[in-house]
Amino acid sequence: MQSSRIDVLDSFRAIAILMVICFHFFTRWTSLYPYGTSYDFFGYGKYGVHFFFMISGFVIFFTLEKTATFKQFWKNRFIRLFPSMFFASVLTYFFFTVFDTDFLFPTSHYFKNILVSLTFIQPDLISSLTHYRFELDYISGCYWSLWVEIQFYFLAATVYYISSKRFYTCFFLIAGILVIASFLLSHMYSNSFLIAKLKALRSIFNLINALPFFCLGSVFFIFYKNNVSQLKNPFFLKASFVFFLGFLFFNNYKDVILLGVILLFVLLFFLMVYYPKSISFLNNKFLNAIGVSSYFLYLIHENLGVFLIHKNLLVLERFIFYNQFA
Repeated sequence: MQSSRIDVLDSFRAIAILMVICFHFFTRWTSLYPYGTSYDFFGYGKYGVHFFFMISGFVIFFTLEKTATFKQFWKNRFIRLFPSMFFASVLTYFFFTVFDTDFLFPTSHYFKNILVSLTFIQPDLISSLTHYRFELDYISGCYWSLWVEIQFYFLAATVYYISSKRFYTCFFLIAGILVIASFLLSHMYSNSFLIAKLKALRSIFNLINALPFFCLGSVFFIFYKNNVSQLKNPFFLKASFVFFLGFLFFNNYKDVILLGVILLFVLLFFLMVYYPKSISFLNNKFLNAIGVSSYFLYLIHENLGVFLIHKNLLVLERFIFYNQFA
C-alpha cells in the first residue's frame, strides 16, 4: 500500500468520538444536565463506539501485516494504549476526589478502580478470579469498550501469527462460527447449568456482540488493499461481507434508524475504498485533529465532561436568574 497512514480514518474517528460525546452530554445523563431532556436527540450517538470498532477492524489488520511477531504487536499496542489510559485514570481519580463532594460519580472516587482500569479487563472478570468478591468497576464507565478491543486484538493476532498465509479465511470462519453460536445461545431458554454458564461467559467475554462490526472493518481493509494492488476480491471475502452485514440487519431489523446508522458507517468505508474523492471534504485539519486525539478524548470526556456541565451550567443558570430579579 502507498501510505503507512490513511488520514481520512482520523476523520472517521472524529465522527465516532463526536457521536459518543453528544450521546453522553445530551442523552445519557439527563438527570444531571441543567437542561434536562431539552436536547435529548442523540440516543443513537452511542453507536459511535461501534464505528470505532469498524475502524479498529480495519487498522488492526493493517497493523498485523506490518508487524513481525506477536510480542512486537502487543508491545506496539501497549505503547499506543497504556500511557493515555494511565494519565486519564489518574486525572479522573484526583479530579473527582477533590471536586465531586456530592459523589455524583462514585466509581471515580476509588483508587482500586484505577488499577482495574489499567488492566483493560472487565471488572466482573477480575472479581470472579479473586477469592474475595471485591466490588470493582471502571474509573469511568466508557472504559468498557477497551475490554472489547483487547479481545479483538487477541483473537486477530493469535490467528494471524498461527496461520498468516490463511489468515483471512481462518479469521472470518472463526468469527462467523462465534457469531452464529452466540446468536443460537441467546435464543436458548433452557435452565440447564451448562447454558447458564455459557451465557455468563458470553457476558464477560463480550467481543462476540461487537464482532460483526470489527469484521466489516477488517473486510474493508482487504477491499482497500486489493483495490490499491488492482486485485479482484475473492468470493469468500465478498460472502464474508454479506454475512456480517446481513447478520447485523437480521439482528436489528426492527430498528430502522439503527439500520440507517449502520449503512452510513458502511457507506463511508465503501467511499473511502473506491471513491475517496467523494469524501475528500472530510479530510480536513479540524476533523483530523479531533481524530488524532479521539482516544484520549474518549477516556476523559464522559464523567469529567458531564460533571463540569452539571456544576458550571447550574452556577451560570443561577447567576442569570438572580441577576434578572436583582
